[in-house]
Order: sequence, then C-alpha cells, then structure tokens
Amino acid sequence: MSSILRKLFGAHTKKVTQKDSITGRNNSFPVPYLSKLEGNQLQPGQSLIVRGYIIGRNEFIINLTNGPKVEMEEENDTLDNRLLVIRAHITQKRVFLNACIDGEWGREGSVKHKWSPGDEFDIRVRAHDKYFEAIYIEHKLMAKFAYYVPISNITHIYINGDVELYTVSWEGKYYQIPYAADIPGNFYPGRKLYVSALTKKRAKQFTVDFHCGNDIAFRFNPRIIEKKIVRNTRCEDRWGTEEKEAEAPFPFKKKRTFDLLVYCEENRFVFYVDDCLIGTYTHRMGPRGIDKLCIDGDIELQGVHLK
Repeated sequence: MSSILRKLFGAHTKKVTQKDSITGRNNSFPVPYLSKLEGNQLQPGQSLIVRGYIIGRNEFIINLTNGPKVEMEEENDTLDNRLLVIRAHITQKRVFLNACIDGEWGREGSVKHKWSPGDEFDIRVRAHDKYFEAIYIEHKLMAKFAYYVPISNITHIYINGDVELYTVSWEGKYYQIPYAADIPGNFYPGRKLYVSALTKKRAKQFTVDFHCGNDIAFRFNPRIIEKKIVRNTRCEDRWGTEEKEAEAPFPFKKKRTFDLLVYCEENRFVFYVDDCLIGTYTHRMGPRGIDKLCIDGDIELQGVHLK
C-alpha cells in the first residue's frame, strides 16, 4: 500500500543500493507501528529516533503511551495515557505537541515545519529528568515539552499515518567527553560504528579516534570553522599526511544533531553523515588491530554503538 501511495503522490521508490544496506535505509517497518519498550524503563539521556518517508498529504502521529490501548475499537473505549503526542499535519505545515492523561488533554503547542509527499523526515525526542527535549526535526531543536507524569510510565511507542518507516529506535544515555571504550573483538572489516551527537553552539572541532594499541589507525577530525574533515594516522608517535578531500559538502552545523557511520571495508574506511557518503580513507594500518575508540571535542554525545 505504501508504495502505491508514494506513486500516486509523486514520490519515487528508490532502488536499494549497497549504501542503503550499510546505513539501514533498506529496512521497513509496517504502519500502524506499535512497539513495547523491552527491558529497563526509559531513562533520562535516551533518545527516540523516527525516520522515514512522507507518503500522503494528511498527517502522521508519534505517541508515547503507558500501554497498548492506542486506538478506539468502540465508541466508549478508553485509551491508555498518551504522555507525548506528536502530530505532524502536512497540509497545515505544522507539528503539534500535546499529552492526554486520564482522558484530559493538556495545552497544545505547535511549531512550523513543511513536508511534501515523497520527502524524507527525521524526528527525535530526547528525554531528560523533567522534560522532553522535543522535538529535533531534521536535526534542529524545535521545542521542549515538560512531563505531565514521570517518563518511567512510558511503555509503548505508537506511530500511524501517511508515512513509511525505515528507522525506529531508542538509544543513548548521558556520556562524558572525552569518551573512551574498548572495542570487543576489534574493528575488523564488516564492522560499523554509529555515533549520534549534537554539535555545540561554539564548536570548533571534534575527533573520533580508532586506536591500535598506542597508535591511532584512523583519526576522523571535522573542523567546523574550516569546514574540513581531516583524516590521518599516527604510527610510533608520528602523524602521517593529512587527507582533507571530500565527496560531499561539509555536513556538520553548529547546534544541529548528526549521525556518523564509519564502515570498515577490507582496504578502507567508508564514512557517512546523515546517510550521505562523505568520503573514504585507505587503511595505513591493519584494522584488525583496532581495539579502542576515543571521542573528544565540541559535541554533546547522544549515542554510540558498534555492530
């Protein structure tokens, strides 16, 4: 059905490429989408990330609820509490925020944003102690939303409407910068590193270092003021020749979130920012010896994981 709607409204189905399989854009989640948060309760510092395509001209909703009762089957049905309701109205070019607790709606707020059928969208909600840092739309903070009840009450995510989904995830925590972590099993070809972060208001640069013992096999160093991504290797305390060329415009902006993906191939690293191929870096040191990750600089780290 979603592919039919996309054709009707002028959107084009994209051919799945190797890049899509690497970045995860070849995934698909059926709508309506209802998922229970498994394991631990939602914790401050975590983020909900919802990404996909607009396939119609009406609206779509993202609800965080305290149960699975999300649609009325009969006229007198009572729905579970909706601790956060995000309703994006395509034709009105607005995103509405509200909550409904024990059948009572709160005070609605809204922000302007324009989408058209066929557009991709990226919506993020980050939880804090007393409020949602909601919403990041296309990586820009648009609004904050105070809790009506504790976030520990949230048990389910519900999404419905004129969208096709390829990412729905809860991830992250509060991280300290500098950040350092061992890489279990090392960073051999086929592995991926995902980093989600916010570039600070006065950011100058940040670094993502792949360590091989006392050496740095690969340094990824975006320099915000220069608008360059510098790559290099340090072997026996000596830095090699810097590489600065890029296959796309500089992707990092101050006060914007970003997703960095570093994919290890047999002969090189390939790196993407927000699913766009930015560049490559030929191995100067065998990647199978990479055993530690370090991240530092002018960012607020929101998520790190390896696959």
